Amino acid sequence: MNIKLKVLNEIKRQREREELEAELKLRQALESKDFKDLYLKLKSLNYEIAKAEFNSEDVKEKKKILLEVIKRIENLLKKLKMSFSDFNVKYNCPICKDTGYVDNKFCKCFYEKLNREITKSVGFEINREHTFEKANFNLFEDKDKIERNYKTIEKWVNKIETSKYKNLLICGETGVGKTYLVECICNRLLNGNKSINFYTAFTLNNVFLKYHTTFEDNKNDLIEGLINCDILIIDDLGSEPLLKKVNEDYLYLILNERLIKNKSTIITTNLTLRNLLDRYGDRTFSRICNKANTLIVDIKNKDLRLKRR
Repeated sequence: MNIKLKVLNEIKRQREREELEAELKLRQALESKDFKDLYLKLKSLNYEIAKAEFNSEDVKEKKKILLEVIKRIENLLKKLKMSFSDFNVKYNCPICKDTGYVDNKFCKCFYEKLNREITKSVGFEINREHTFEKANFNLFEDKDKIERNYKTIEKWVNKIETSKYKNLLICGETGVGKTYLVECICNRLLNGNKSINFYTAFTLNNVFLKYHTTFEDNKNDLIEGLINCDILIIDDLGSEPLLKKVNEDYLYLILNERLIKNKSTIITTNLTLRNLLDRYGDRTFSRICNKANTLIVDIKNKDLRLKRR
């Protein structure tokens, strides 16, 4: 099933559960004859007051009676160990009331659930503790330079909508904190209304291989999320095994389609630009690091794991 549809169905089921729970509470209270009589009186008074106000009639006396009825109901509910709030639907998202939409656009809660579902589907869970604010630059040998790298990337992330650079390429040897940095980026972007698709190069390669070898009618569903998500993150590009007619061809396809659709792609790699060119060829290289639309940050530092020994 399409992940977006799956998330919307999950939100719908959640809303139905919450509405049913509120309805069952009301049914439980209505089993009391005293409550039922007062509840019907309350509904009748509300209707009469609304009708009278529409006709510009004096409703002072009716409102006085209404307050008395409400007080009697509250006292009765206390005896039943209940309250008026039990009859209100307790939506998980008060903004969209668990519909997934606000003003015909997806709600923030939808994107939060969507991104959780996406990362779960590829077997990767973003560490929510890894943020720009909590980054410890004392772990690095050249901490001032690394901090400047982080600040440059953080500034780009904050202005991703308006930056002249649509894409980001982070280069650096193993152990310099590229994956941590990507998680910082994810956690910042997850606070906005964006669909984010995170893949390691290895899991991405598995998707390409499955797409290449399947003949099912719905095979395009395998790469739909890669092409159409707002932000695609590929971690550790170049660590995946090279497969003829798979890596270069499908990586180019994805990156080219995203470029056409003006979608952002973030890539980390241990490879140098020269290595990327040699490994993926001219046309794919031009999509990975076109300097006109890609911010390239080269992180140079000693392997953190070596420093800790």
